Amino acid sequence: MRMAPDNRQAVLGTCSFCGDNVTEGYVILRYETTAGEPGVWAECPGCGEVVDPTNAQ
Repeated sequence: MRMAPDNRQAVLGTCSFCGDNVTEGYVILRYETTAGEPGVWAECPGCGEVVDPTNAQ
């Protein structure tokens, strides 16, 4: 049986509060918008805030 690769360290983006990198291992929720676009909410490992790391400003 073949195991899926562990990509928990893959960087999704950065935290809009503290600027730390947020990786796959911190994902809380994946969703799809009404327009069909994927979205994600994750916990920042640096400050603990829940953020959309793919939309950091």
